Amino acid sequence: MIKLVLFDFDGVLVNSNEAWVDVQNRLAKDIGVERKISYDSLKPMYGKPYMDVLRGLHPEARQDSDVLTTMYNNMMEIASSDDFLDSFSTIAGIEDSLIRLKKKFKLAVASGNNKKVLHRFIEKFGLNGYFDFVVSADEVENGKPHPDMLNKALEHFGLEPHECVYVGDAVSDIQAAKKAKMYSIAVLSGALSREEATEMQPDFIVEDATKVQAVLECMS
Repeated sequence: MIKLVLFDFDGVLVNSNEAWVDVQNRLAKDIGVERKISYDSLKPMYGKPYMDVLRGLHPEARQDSDVLTTMYNNMMEIASSDDFLDSFSTIAGIEDSLIRLKKKFKLAVASGNNKKVLHRFIEKFGLNGYFDFVVSADEVENGKPHPDMLNKALEHFGLEPHECVYVGDAVSDIQAAKKAKMYSIAVLSGALSREEATEMQPDFIVEDATKVQAVLECMS
């Protein structure tokens, strides 16, 4: 029986993935590099900690720790700005869906975002009242696709993996759920196409997170 529903944030609760592409291009420009970061090149990075994203996308960050630190600090500044947050929008109907889910399940967020940024995001969109627990990549030793964040949530609630489902929009989300031995739901509102989601073999695939409750009803 499912007792906990864990959500990724970007691409699951909010429409934000395209905004992160713009951020990576700004970061490259800030260090004097004229490189175009495409959505396709960023997709494999979604869900991973900021440092891993920077190392994965920018050779300069892999080669020079000072450059990595500069880019990370710039990324934090951009991600904390009102202009950046204003480029997001919540998934249509998500608040009503969370209200219904909260009547039956514990709800939590496990996101590759930095803790400070993640809590600002959640507060900005008025979602903080829905979640019993929030964990970010910088609160564990290893970010996704490692299962550390998901295991931390299980430990917090004192639950077993089979009592939990993780809702994500990226390859790293589904990989983390599998490694944590919990159920996985892939949503198509973020980084995954239906073909890519099918290839990952999650337990369920839905259009967006507002369809999660229907899946849980089928599981009960």
